[in-house]
Formats: sequence, structure tokens, C-alpha cells
Amino acid sequence: MGRTSAAREELIESAANELWQGSYGSVGVGALCAAAGVKRGSFYYFFDSKDDLVLAALEHSWERLRQPLERILGDETVPPLERLTRFFGAIADLHEQERAATGRVPGCPFGNLSVELATTNPAIRQRVADIFDRIQERFAALLQAAREAGEVTLEGTEVADRAEQLLGCLQGAQVLAKTQADPDAIRRMATAAVAIARGA
Repeated sequence: MGRTSAAREELIESAANELWQGSYGSVGVGALCAAAGVKRGSFYYFFDSKDDLVLAALEHSWERLRQPLERILGDETVPPLERLTRFFGAIADLHEQERAATGRVPGCPFGNLSVELATTNPAIRQRVADIFDRIQERFAALLQAAREAGEVTLEGTEVADRAEQLLGCLQGAQVLAKTQADPDAIRRMATAAVAIARGA
């Protein structure tokens, strides 16, 4: 594969998958190129460094998450708090698919890198923080919809506070799923997420 846009996309997708299943430290440039079927020289045509590729891979992973996030949380035919439960179920399904394909439950691709690199790599820490902000914004919009539907009572900063708590619940659920090798841990935490939304 030559220096084409397809090669660049292959590298990004391969990096997103390899980093999700492994770690920043365990995945080298050579391994990423081999997994993508791209010559090492082509890597440096597209990216200045491994970090540049990782930043692109994070955005790729965000786009993969954004689709179910917006489709499920934005489905106005379903009551808002039911959408929240469905979203946690959809994330569990993604982990179930990965377990079936690889034998492992990978956890959150963003949370994994944050735990590994947040104190040593400011650029990657900031990109993960930006992605977390995007997820939190979607949760805030859902909570606004729940308030308008009369499902929750929220005042002042409570929308932002509970949206942040929902993000924490989602991250914690994925840590449990990874630790227990059980995607159902994410489904079980949906109850806690609904309780957070209600302020219970």
C-alpha cells in the first residue's frame, strides 16, 4: 500500500483498534504499520510521531462512539431516561462484540489512555478531556430533555453536575466490565445512571 489517503486511514483505524486492545506503551510504530499493512516509511509521510497518530486514533474512536451516542440519546420517540438505559446497553454490546472477537473486554479507549498517559502526555490528556466534554454535553442535552418531559427536576448547575456524574458512571462501568471481563457490568450500572439522572 502506497502513500495514499487509504493508507493513512488504515493506520488510524489500526491504531484505534490496537490501542483499545492494548496500551500506548505496548504498541510500537512498527507493530502499527504491520497491523495496517503499511510500510514504516509511509508512516512518517502521514504522521510526525506516534503521538500524532494516537491523537488521530482518538478522534476515530470518538466518531465510532458518536454515532450510537447521538442516535440513541437523541431518539425523541423514546422517553429520555429509557434512552440512557439503552445507551449503556449499546456500550455493553460493543464490549460484548470485542470479547467475542478477541476474548477480551477492552474498557473505554479514552479512559484507558487517560489512566496511562494523563500525567505524562499533555496533548493526549487534553484530547481525552475534550472527548469527555463532548460526551458530557450529550448527557446534559438528555437531562434537559428529561426535565422537559417531567422525568427529572433540575435547577441551576444541576444539569452540568449530573451530566458529569453520568460520565463518571459510564467510565466506572467500563472499568468494572474490563476488570471482571463481563460487559454485563455496564448494563447493571444503567440503573445507577438513571438514579443519578433523577437525583436519587
